[in-house]
Amino acid sequence: MDVLELKNVSFVYSKGTPFQKVALDNINISFEKGKITGLIGHTGSGKSTLVNLLNGLNKPSEGTVLLNGKDIWEKPKEISKIRYKVGLVMQYPEYQLFDETVRADIGFAPRNLGLSKEEIEMRVLEAAKFTGIDDSLLNKSPFELSGGQKRRVAIAGILAMKPEVLILDEPAAGLDPRGRREILGGLTEYINHNDASIILVSHSMEDMAYYCDNVVVMNKSRVFKSGTVKEIFSNADELNDIGLDVPIVAKIASKLKKSGIDLQGTLYTVEGVKEAILNYIMEGKR
Repeated sequence: MDVLELKNVSFVYSKGTPFQKVALDNINISFEKGKITGLIGHTGSGKSTLVNLLNGLNKPSEGTVLLNGKDIWEKPKEISKIRYKVGLVMQYPEYQLFDETVRADIGFAPRNLGLSKEEIEMRVLEAAKFTGIDDSLLNKSPFELSGGQKRRVAIAGILAMKPEVLILDEPAAGLDPRGRREILGGLTEYINHNDASIILVSHSMEDMAYYCDNVVVMNKSRVFKSGTVKEIFSNADELNDIGLDVPIVAKIASKLKKSGIDLQGTLYTVEGVKEAILNYIMEGKR
């Protein structure tokens, strides 16, 4: 079942002026409910414009954006309600923190929803848990925290709305490997507990391979290709042809194949390649 869908969507900046630029050109794509979908492409390929359309920050020049089968622009005066259902975490969201305490910052959106104090507190604690924020930090100023902790608070503020779809633009940018695992792993857990969907924008092919179910590849304002992670990363040459990278382990597997070692299995994650190599060695000993 699809939670979000774009039908014949185009978007043009400065339409009708000498500065007109086509950012999206007749996009048709859908995002599955309960899945993590990766969105990759070069800078300028249309990724940022696409995610801004998904939660109503921009309106398509042509075409329709559907949430659960309904046009999100059917009632333009109520477009703000869509942003509670489709939460968008922009790149470096820690710069958007403003409240006196971590608890208050995370609870800002739920307060705007008119929820009870008990419900707000429950959502704050749940969002903090999914993003790895210790309870001891809740009464501190967010500006006293480290960069990674601030990032978690900003993401938790969106999770506290309990959106049906969570869109993350480079959520782990600048973090060390442990920080990346903690944030992205917590978001995977969030999906399992809330029947939600995630759209993940990232330049890290390793993150895409490890955490995503599906991948959409953007190129020159269009969808170049979409499919499961295996379908996308099993054909590295296609991505290389448009100047995109692939996970490092996929490159290793490809080089091994060219040297006569044809591995079988999941060849785009560390665990998958490790298992394939071990199986290859065991087969050779028989």
